[in-house]
Amino acid sequence: MHAASPPPIPRNQVGSVVQAVTILRHLGVLTEGAGVTAIARAIGIGPSSCFNVLRTLLAEDLVNFDPVTKHYTLGLGTIDLARLALGRDALVSAAQAPMARLAERHEAAVGLWRLAHERLALVALAESAATTRIHMVVGQRQPASAGATGRAVLAAQASDDQAVLDAYAGARWRSPPGAETFLHQVREAERRGWAEDIGNINHGIATVASAIIDASGVVRFVLSASIFDGREGAAGMEVIGSDLCAGAHQLASAVYGQDKTRKSMS
Repeated sequence: MHAASPPPIPRNQVGSVVQAVTILRHLGVLTEGAGVTAIARAIGIGPSSCFNVLRTLLAEDLVNFDPVTKHYTLGLGTIDLARLALGRDALVSAAQAPMARLAERHEAAVGLWRLAHERLALVALAESAATTRIHMVVGQRQPASAGATGRAVLAAQASDDQAVLDAYAGARWRSPPGAETFLHQVREAERRGWAEDIGNINHGIATVASAIIDASGVVRFVLSASIFDGREGAAGMEVIGSDLCAGAHQLASAVYGQDKTRKSMS
């Protein structure tokens, strides 16, 4: 398989910086890292250029290098940068205590996702004391239209039917719900203020999500709660979803000052 050609870099952007960011994002989705050639092929640049950028990132502690496997992985420097960024975000800070309460109350993995550039990035995570837990990692990313979080975003944006169907077609599904079912689920999420995904993205995982919208009506974050599929019936999922929606509503009101999160609950 040939790597796709990289998009042209606008004149007002520095090519090496764009390459560095692209490499870091690529490494962020890999579980075991990769070598220079594989990274270069994946992002569509020459191995020599890729090596030079990686060498600079290594010097800045933004990537690690394993001399045995010859693989590069994200370095601890990226965590330091993330902490600095998150420390300045009022909503991320305000969400810590409510997320912890939701996680304990429902024995769920509760995540806070930031929406940017058609992607959702997990910026905070709260876990319960349950022995068996769902594995999530701060920093992981996913398309903005995927899963329960994607349905919540589409619902909060009041996307038209074609936009919803296009989002469905562009998402990767483990167990596709079907386009018409997906559209119905988005409309249902508009009505009740929260969305759900039952094993469509990740087998064995059920997730509910609710969008957090700023005072201008723009989706900024999504709050999610994930449990093992089958643990709760429809009524139980309704309880978790409603509780999550209330939490998203309270955070939006506290940080952005306006009630923009809830849809009609009729």
